[in-house]
Amino acid sequence: MPKLVPIRAILRPLDLAQHLFEVELNFPAEAVARGAVAAMAAWTPGSYLVRDYARFVDRVRVLDGRKEHSLDKLDKQRWRIPAAKRDLRIRYRVYGNDLTVRTNHVDATHAQVIPAATFLYLEGQLNRPVEVRFEGFPTGWKVASPLPLKEGTYLACGFDTLVDSPFELGTFRSRSFHSGRSTFELAFTGVHSGDEGRIAEATQKIVEAAGAIFGGFPFKRYVFLFTFTPGQRGGLEHRDCTSLISDSHALDRPEGYYALYQLVAHEFFHAWNVKRLHDPILGPFDYSRENPTKLLWFHEGLTSYMEHVIVLRAGVVPWSHTAKELARCWSEQVQRPGRLEQSLEESSWDAWIRLYKPHEFSPNSSVSYYDKGEMVAWLMDASIREGSRGKAGLAELFALLWDRHGENGLTDADVRRACQELSGKDPAPFWKAYISGRAELDGAQLRSAFGLKMEAQAPWERLSPEEQNDPAALRCARAWTGLVLANPGPTVQNVIPGSPAAVAGLSFGMEILAVDGWRTPTAAEVQRGLAQVGPGGRATVLAAARGRVFEVSVPVVDSPERSHRLVLDTKASNAQRAAFLASYGQPWPSATMQRGWRR
Repeated sequence: MPKLVPIRAILRPLDLAQHLFEVELNFPAEAVARGAVAAMAAWTPGSYLVRDYARFVDRVRVLDGRKEHSLDKLDKQRWRIPAAKRDLRIRYRVYGNDLTVRTNHVDATHAQVIPAATFLYLEGQLNRPVEVRFEGFPTGWKVASPLPLKEGTYLACGFDTLVDSPFELGTFRSRSFHSGRSTFELAFTGVHSGDEGRIAEATQKIVEAAGAIFGGFPFKRYVFLFTFTPGQRGGLEHRDCTSLISDSHALDRPEGYYALYQLVAHEFFHAWNVKRLHDPILGPFDYSRENPTKLLWFHEGLTSYMEHVIVLRAGVVPWSHTAKELARCWSEQVQRPGRLEQSLEESSWDAWIRLYKPHEFSPNSSVSYYDKGEMVAWLMDASIREGSRGKAGLAELFALLWDRHGENGLTDADVRRACQELSGKDPAPFWKAYISGRAELDGAQLRSAFGLKMEAQAPWERLSPEEQNDPAALRCARAWTGLVLANPGPTVQNVIPGSPAAVAGLSFGMEILAVDGWRTPTAAEVQRGLAQVGPGGRATVLAAARGRVFEVSVPVVDSPERSHRLVLDTKASNAQRAAFLASYGQPWPSATMQRGWRR
């Protein structure tokens, strides 16, 4: 088969202060001899939402010598390319002022280029190579990218590879290390309060802990793009790279580092789970529309749990922190009303229209395949450990699937088969309860496998001994109406279905003006006013909706809310302690350690 002539792309800054840059594409004659259709991707892999990147693109023109001609636009993201007997150049402008891992951001300090949001592709020609050059950017700027570089040009063997290869331009700080036969490069952009040497050292330990699960790395070179900016956190996986955004001010305390390490572990684990080991629908992609799958609970939920396993095995996060994180997530999932409404499979399939497009009622009608999936993964790890008598867990499940399927596609049946092989159990009841079904999470499996008990606490049980002897404090702690407010203001964010507040007629977006005659300008004052009534009482609430003021009587009842904490089973057997060590790479916690993570 003859070698395809590549598309050549040049990126130039137009006005960095205005977040504008220019893309020029040279389509070879063989690609446009009969005309073609150029399109902008509607979404980027790993972030399951149609983002309509074409809305950031304008001035799309064909260059003919010194003349420019506009192109016929077929729909929101496609342009007709006329037939040409020679190479055809087009040029367009891109606006990038959204600093996330999914969108372009350019200014006077750096440029983050997300290929899905930047480059047009030719329909039916995704396998055509693309060569990318950067011209005219400030002197001293460097480029970080997982793509190979040859004579100033970055080479992508096709559009799928290009989309999976973000670029960071600027004066970033660089570090690198080697593990096995692979090279790892780290690029740090933005000011922050942390120690980059410490981050690099932890990243190497995380990389090696993950690689040990699979017996090595499926690449020769991998790039970590670290970006720091106030108030943000996020990551997006790529085949040989990951983009990470962290809060500039979070690294002044250990928990900030722990959160960053979990993010690194999560996105790096995706180098196997989803980038290579994946549902066939998730690559090659249709970039013009949604690509739904029922396996996001596996690709994302299980990865969310494995991030904890990896940082523990790497020794960069203590069990005390992980225990609090797991207990917090458990508390959220067992109390989320939507747990009874949507299964993990349904959450996965509807990600494009529900998880990434939440509305006020979403907590009451849906679950997250990330968070609920993480808790189900924990139970799955426990189930496999118990069934295999400690010989295997979730890490071994991934190793088996990788060895058996690699990059050849993965189905739900493949996952079930591997679970049964490792645990010796029929997986059908587990799937029926937790993956296709909506059963309540059951901590008994955690105790049986690992000797870990999930202990529920009512709000009044968390009071200090002095407060528990104070009738007023006890009364307030027991009070509940099901009203959730959008801090710091007194606007209703959610009303738990069937709760006293819901029965009274309070709903989303209403403003609570007063409780029992007392003005309530903040959410805290609303809750304080309701709590003072105590269980068995009624509060008179003055509210406003669509400009109209009205009054309702709201019953106050005993709170059904419970938080959870992990407690060690003091009678845990040697087998349970060994299973804990096998899964987490850390010895059974001591009583002293438990006091730290129970608080």
